[in-house]
Amino acid sequence: MINQHKILNINLDEQLECFDENENIIKPQTRRRVHTKPPRVWHGVTIIWIFTKKHQILCSKRSNLVEGNPGKWQTYFGGHVKSGVSFLQTAQIELKEEIGLDIPEEKIILINEGKRKDAMHFYKMYTVPADFDLSDLNFTDEEITEVKWLSFENYQNELRLNPNNWCNSLKLEQYQQVLLAT
Repeated sequence: MINQHKILNINLDEQLECFDENENIIKPQTRRRVHTKPPRVWHGVTIIWIFTKKHQILCSKRSNLVEGNPGKWQTYFGGHVKSGVSFLQTAQIELKEEIGLDIPEEKIILINEGKRKDAMHFYKMYTVPADFDLSDLNFTDEEITEVKWLSFENYQNELRLNPNNWCNSLKLEQYQQVLLAT
C-alpha cells in the first residue's frame, strides 16, 4: 500500500530562487506561491541528463509516492533551485538526493539554458558523463525507484509505444547537444 502521507509531505513553504523576466534574482518566494496557477513568478529549475560513452541515456522511474507524475519514466534528473543555491549546486544536490551520486562541479557540463514562459521557468540543462555502475546508485529519498540505460532509438520506441508511461521527453536536438558536449 502506498503511504499517502509521503505524497503530501512536500514543504510548500520552502523558499525558491526567483527572478524578474531578465533573470535578475529577486526576493525568494515559497514553493506554494511559485506554483499558484496560472504561474506568475519566474523561478529556476535544473535538468541533468546522464549518458554513457556509448550514448545511452540513464532513464529513471518516478516513485508512486511523488506528487508529480507518479510511476512514470523520465529521461533526466533535476529540480527547483532553492533560495541562495546556484543552478549548478542544485544539479549536484538533485543527483545526490535522487540517485546517491556525488558529482564534482567540473564533471557537470552546461549544455543549454533558457526560459519556458508557460511554466515561468528559467532553466539550465546539464549533462554528466556516466563513469559508474548502476549498482553504485541508491534511491534514499524515495523519489526514484528504478533506473535503466536506453539507446536513443530504444527510448524513442518506448515513448512511441507507451507514451503514457513517460512524463518528459528528450528531443533529437537536445540529444545532439549532449553528444556535442561530451
